[in-house]
Amino acid sequence: MNDTARRLFRTWWGAIRRPGFLLLTSLNLALGVAATVGAFTLVDSLILHPLPFPDRDRVVLYGERAPDGPVRYASPMLYQDVGLPDTIESRGIARMPESTNVSANGIVFLTTAQRMDAGFLPTLGVRPAMGQGLSGKADEALLSHDFWVRRWHADPDAIGKTLTINGRSTTIRGILPADYRLFTDVDLLLPLDLSRHAGDNAANMNAVARLKPGVDAAAFSREVVDITRAHAATLRIGPERLAFHGATPLDAQITGEARPSLWMFFACSLAVLSIAGLNLSNLLLVRAVARSREVATLIALGAHGWRSWISAIGEASLIGLLATLVGIPLGGIVADVFSGFLPDEWMISPRAIRFDWHDRLFGVAIAALTLGIAFVAGSLHERSEALLHDHVSAGRGFVGGPAGRRARWGTNVLQTALAVVLLLLCLSTGIRLRTLDRVPMGFDADGAKVFEIKADDAQFPRVQDVVALFEAVSAKLAAHRGIDAVGMSNHLPAGGSFVMPFAAPDGSVRYTQYALATPGALQAMGLHLVSGRYLGAADVQGAARVAVVNEAYLKAFAVDGVGADVVPASKLSPNAPLRIVGVVGDTRHAGPALPPEPTVFVPLAQAWESSFDFIRLYMPTYIVVRGAAAEALGTDEVRDAIHGIAPYVAAAEGRPMRADVSAVTADYRRDAAVSATFALFALLLACTGLYSSQSVEVVVKRHDFALRSALGATPTDLAAVIVSRNVRTAVIGACLGLGCSLLAHQGPLGRVWAPESPVDVAVASSACAAMLIAAVAASGLPAWRAARIDPIHVIREG
Repeated sequence: MNDTARRLFRTWWGAIRRPGFLLLTSLNLALGVAATVGAFTLVDSLILHPLPFPDRDRVVLYGERAPDGPVRYASPMLYQDVGLPDTIESRGIARMPESTNVSANGIVFLTTAQRMDAGFLPTLGVRPAMGQGLSGKADEALLSHDFWVRRWHADPDAIGKTLTINGRSTTIRGILPADYRLFTDVDLLLPLDLSRHAGDNAANMNAVARLKPGVDAAAFSREVVDITRAHAATLRIGPERLAFHGATPLDAQITGEARPSLWMFFACSLAVLSIAGLNLSNLLLVRAVARSREVATLIALGAHGWRSWISAIGEASLIGLLATLVGIPLGGIVADVFSGFLPDEWMISPRAIRFDWHDRLFGVAIAALTLGIAFVAGSLHERSEALLHDHVSAGRGFVGGPAGRRARWGTNVLQTALAVVLLLLCLSTGIRLRTLDRVPMGFDADGAKVFEIKADDAQFPRVQDVVALFEAVSAKLAAHRGIDAVGMSNHLPAGGSFVMPFAAPDGSVRYTQYALATPGALQAMGLHLVSGRYLGAADVQGAARVAVVNEAYLKAFAVDGVGADVVPASKLSPNAPLRIVGVVGDTRHAGPALPPEPTVFVPLAQAWESSFDFIRLYMPTYIVVRGAAAEALGTDEVRDAIHGIAPYVAAAEGRPMRADVSAVTADYRRDAAVSATFALFALLLACTGLYSSQSVEVVVKRHDFALRSALGATPTDLAAVIVSRNVRTAVIGACLGLGCSLLAHQGPLGRVWAPESPVDVAVASSACAAMLIAAVAASGLPAWRAARIDPIHVIREG
């Protein structure tokens, strides 16, 4: 046993004294482990981790989903029509989250609240961590755990205290569990008065139902469709929309959108790990050849079984230890970086991304598995060489023979192909993002700043009350030096939108973006006037009703422009026409990848009360300022201007309008960042693999190189042999990877990742060129070693 310990110590000490091989192999494995652990952490946190709802297996969301969206939304009318059939135990409904003015402890701030009926949380199986749930009374609220910690410093006596919400005194009834979240983070849960939405057939609420034991979600889905069909006339639902109605299990609703991309991330990480494993196998083969003489001597002296593998075991354990110590923390960093690119809708709890013991254990397991496979392969080759020969003869045995060369060549081609696939993905998504960044958004985003506020119906019940508020606030902000334009709107040139139906001249009805705006708002948002005029101070209540439209509206509705009529077709507003007084340029509201959408801008002062009340339930309101001093304008200055007029109205932190432009390309930036990370890892590992393979060739073919040198080959000729082998391997691997990528883009994978980023000639050429450059770079050190082989020394050795 003492001899075994001494040999292990000598192995470790020797590896530390000459750390080149140890660092190369450990870093190789660490990169593979880091990529896989980072991707697995996201998959584990967002897909495999159980949802924070006890009854999630029996809870469904029902209603209508958009053709390109997974989440179902229900109208209040559909919710009432479905009712409480025999197939469900309970039901609940909640409105979309909204901005809310809150005053507590002398501080007024803007926060996010969601209104729901008394059955919503019980149907989800959620109970307050402290206190009681909503009873349905109008003057009560539940606090999120995070909000309770931030604003009340986790004081348990906060329950029963009051705070002012939209100017009304409200009692804190309970504290939500720390992991409660449904699609987005909210700070407050408030009671919903469903009677206010009677007759509302717009699908803009979340309806949930808990099925009775034994009831299948598909059966309830069919029941929802049947009920919808029976009430289609009153719900104003045509046959083409019936196909999008039904019910979906809760877990599929929450994680459905994230699953394809996250599993694709994980598949890419496994490709990186595969390359790392192939490289490690080649590197251990190099070590096996160098140690075969030692093993042969030990066997000759009577060392059998595991004792002849002590050196290999010791070195492998050191490699695994270092790779794990580096790779697992690096994987946590990768997961943390990746999480910054993930959409908010993917998060299943406020602290969704958890790098915990599951992920660390997974990292240890994959590191051990990858190292074990590579170690067994290398050790068997090492032992076979030692048993077959008294000493290592170049070109003999598995490593130096044809079978060994074919195995190395095959692994190199495979890892090169995988690296090229990831390079193609990286380049295609990167080029797509760069192309989108160059698409003009149609408005001047620079020099403008946005402040969100909430003019709630409790403090400002009429449209004219809101108009008076904004006139006073605008006057104060416009007085600041360097502010050229100030305005208010529920619509921004990039981001969320509100749509309403409008009638076309041919009698058809089309849903169109609908915006309320004050004088100066269009100028502050940087919209370009094409013809006519902007909305002005003369467009007040009682004056002729007017509108400003964009060019996309003129094309979609086939109207001439200034002087034509805009005809609303919503039951929330009279169908009296609006006269077009101005046309503005199109903006890429939904992002540069999508065409401009028709938009109608109506003066806030001329808005119908019914439509305005409906809009402000679901849409934020924005103050937009423009000018040389706009971006330097502080939130405190805006808050001071508001509080002097409305003490219980808050303003959120201001943001440059340029941030909204970046937000609409966030998905493309995520894909580009993730694919670039995997491609970088894969390229580094492919270089390591090509290097290790040619290092093996130099060792096992040193007699061949010596003979060539003796016959007149120059050092340059010998180096060219190594370089040409790597280049040939890279060319074959690149062709294989290119073919696989083209097939993937034509199949289902192409619809999951980068469907709009095809592999064109430029992308393919760039990826192949990068791989060839990497192959030449990886040949450098082995080529230099081959060129320095002394023929006399090697011949004497043979």
